[in-house]
Amino acid sequence: MKAALDEAWRRGDRRLGTEHLLLGLLHDETQARILGVTLEQARAALDALDRAALAAVGIRTDHAYPGAVNPTSSRPPLSVGSLTSNARAVVSPGAGKRPRTTEAVLESLLDCALPDPAAELLAALGVDPVRVRRRSAHPES
Repeated sequence: MKAALDEAWRRGDRRLGTEHLLLGLLHDETQARILGVTLEQARAALDALDRAALAAVGIRTDHAYPGAVNPTSSRPPLSVGSLTSNARAVVSPGAGKRPRTTEAVLESLLDCALPDPAAELLAALGVDPVRVRRRSAHPES
């Protein structure tokens, strides 16, 4: 969760969404290996998706993304209360259940459907959820 919060802050986002949860998972080498992508690849793909969305509404994005928010910014830090409804559904284990593991969060993210941001990011990265589930079930293969 901390890595997801850090990713949202790094991007300057005011809310923590499923795309940040996915980026946060990629800080874990095991999860990155299971997904078959690196954190850098996912960050670049998410930046490209953002630029394409802005261009679709007529906002030019010719400049390079700086990659980090000014650390002296006066904006208050994100908290767990900043989760979008989709992100909250991914991390909330449900009544009477134990907190989510990284594996359970990944499984929930793989269940997200378009137009969810994590689903869009996974599609942009060419990640096949069926193949990821197979790798997750048999990490040694």
